[in-house]
Amino acid sequence: MPIESVRPDTVLALQSEPAGRVVIKGEATTLRIGAGSIVNAMIWVMPEARNTTIEIGESCVINGMIRIVRGDGGLIRIGDRTTFNDVGLSQHEAGRMIFGRNNMLSAEIRMDVSDMHPIYDRYSGDRLNPAKDIHLEDDVWVGVGARLLKGAYIGRGSIIGAGSTVTGKIPPHVLAVGSPARVIREDIAWLREFDQPFEAEPRPKPRLEVEAPRRRWLARFG
Repeated sequence: MPIESVRPDTVLALQSEPAGRVVIKGEATTLRIGAGSIVNAMIWVMPEARNTTIEIGESCVINGMIRIVRGDGGLIRIGDRTTFNDVGLSQHEAGRMIFGRNNMLSAEIRMDVSDMHPIYDRYSGDRLNPAKDIHLEDDVWVGVGARLLKGAYIGRGSIIGAGSTVTGKIPPHVLAVGSPARVIREDIAWLREFDQPFEAEPRPKPRLEVEAPRRRWLARFG
């Protein structure tokens, strides 16, 4: 039985049975899996984690590992029709990891909302590296070997190239590559299958900018 160990206070709402190992030792954990999903990933919630919620939508394919190490109130939410080939999600402290619908994540991808160890100012004692959420909007494709660091935000329809490192915000409908990832192409779209028909969108008309002297001249009559 893949559900190897859960606490009595665990909430299981399973419309699909997980195929990977499920070990939940953190108190008040909620695990939801939607209909038609294949979850081969190991799900491991450790004793120092509390009030964790893991939600996997409908018609997903999830391979890899989901590991919650510590923290109160961590959230992982994976939207419908999202696929993970081999993805490691970890939370070394509580945060939010949000994946939209129809995301496609390749192999050997890793991400964490934390730096895994705290860093402080040696004189004030202030924490310098708090956890930050990770968010992928709908229709995001992440290439093999990519790293998504805390605070990564990827806009709808964008592609992250193989081996790239995302450290901040990536706009919608762009191709970004490198470490850190930088936009190299705008106005892109992608499909999962080669035989899917693609319908191009009408190109928006460019905005006409009035030159500054002309704006000032017109303002005299405003």
